[in-house]
Amino acid sequence: MRWKSVENLPDMMRETYDLVAQVPTGKVTTYGEVARALGDVVASRFVGLAMSMNDDIVRVPCRRVVQSDGHLGGYTGGGPSKKARLLKGEGIEVSQGKIIGLERYMFSDFRTRYPLRDLRKRQRILRRGLRLARFSGSIERVAGVDVAYRENHAFVALVTFDAESLCEIDRVVVEGDATFPYIPTYLAFRELPLMRSVSEFIDRQTVLIYDGNGIMHPEGFGIASQLGVVLGVPTIGVAKKLLCGQVSSKGFSAEKQVTIGGRLRGYALSSTPGAKAVYVSPGHMLSVDQSKDIVSRFLVHRVPEPTRLAHIAAESARRGTNKK
Repeated sequence: MRWKSVENLPDMMRETYDLVAQVPTGKVTTYGEVARALGDVVASRFVGLAMSMNDDIVRVPCRRVVQSDGHLGGYTGGGPSKKARLLKGEGIEVSQGKIIGLERYMFSDFRTRYPLRDLRKRQRILRRGLRLARFSGSIERVAGVDVAYRENHAFVALVTFDAESLCEIDRVVVEGDATFPYIPTYLAFRELPLMRSVSEFIDRQTVLIYDGNGIMHPEGFGIASQLGVVLGVPTIGVAKKLLCGQVSSKGFSAEKQVTIGGRLRGYALSSTPGAKAVYVSPGHMLSVDQSKDIVSRFLVHRVPEPTRLAHIAAESARRGTNKK
């Protein structure tokens, strides 16, 4: 099954290229400065990726984007040595692959709309819709979802289990193109449009487990929370790494509390005492303890079965196989 994603999101490649096009002859900027002009320095690595993919070196002079310590970095138009020659030709002093006196040549006066700031604002507006309380309705199904990528082509797998028998009852995989790049802390804007493709198979009697954080997040609003608010369904975040918070003890219990600012925000759960944990927190429309209880029922391996099988299904689709 295929879908065409339609979301009102900025074209980050175009935004980046438009910024670099502003750097004048005889000046340079850094990957970090371009990222700040996009609205968040965390996008520095993405800026580097965009420069490596630039195919219009006349309009977009990526040779003028260097590392923050003055080292030239890569250059798709002919490598670092050509980058050095071109910059020297513009009157910039370069020695041994590094700009001498970087501050003399720095350009940071960008005309920009700060697109990432706008996206962060959208996240904070969405957070107002977050609801955390014990779900009082009937939970009939528990589903896991995962995404696998072949470059920017995405494969989204949804695997649904019966909440009582714990047996798999449905599996669907859809594919299409991701239109937003990977930028740390902005993952939701890459993956939420993809999640819409399987939303018709989810209702309010289905709890959706997502491979990411719920409220166990610095903003208290991770991707699982954002997904729940956008789709209007109960969600749980199950992350493989502890992003923030304090784990209650260092013993061998399979269930440990995780607190943030002294408040219980989730649990570190293991399939057996002493095994590697996952970090579970409610995303939306569930309580902390209810989220823990639901995930615990499906914790045969390290990650709960719905997301484990969704991962296998998505990866099989990406590889072009059809293994269950």
